[in-house]
Amino acid sequence: MHRPYRSQKRQAPRMDETIRIAANMQKSITSGRSSYVEMRAASRVFAYNVSQRVNSMTSRLINTRYSRLMSLFSDFFTGYEYTLTPNGILKRNDLEKLLSIDADIVLLLMSIDRILRCDAQADVDIDIDNLEELVNSRKRLIQIIRA
Repeated sequence: MHRPYRSQKRQAPRMDETIRIAANMQKSITSGRSSYVEMRAASRVFAYNVSQRVNSMTSRLINTRYSRLMSLFSDFFTGYEYTLTPNGILKRNDLEKLLSIDADIVLLLMSIDRILRCDAQADVDIDIDNLEELVNSRKRLIQIIRA
């Protein structure tokens, strides 16, 4: 079966942006200072990457599971910009907690994707429940950070 050709030119800007955001995040952690614009960009890139990961599983997911995953990530587009104080100082502990939760979310999504690639009928409801728990803990953390 013929696979559609994906242009490398299209993927390169996204990869470049992700690398730039990661470099800025490392510099911010080292210096302890950042800008709202950089953190907002980090939120945007993370949300885009998560939504792309979920969308890549569309063909392997049952409609109910797909709608459940999409509902989990409906308001997933903020977070990193709240780890700054008004004068640009980074709340390092809050940022590390948020990065840790986000890494767990991505790893669980990758695990679900790997399971579904092997067996499209596999039962991943427990994994989706765990994912829902992680997303809810992320939401609670963001509410605490915003307060």
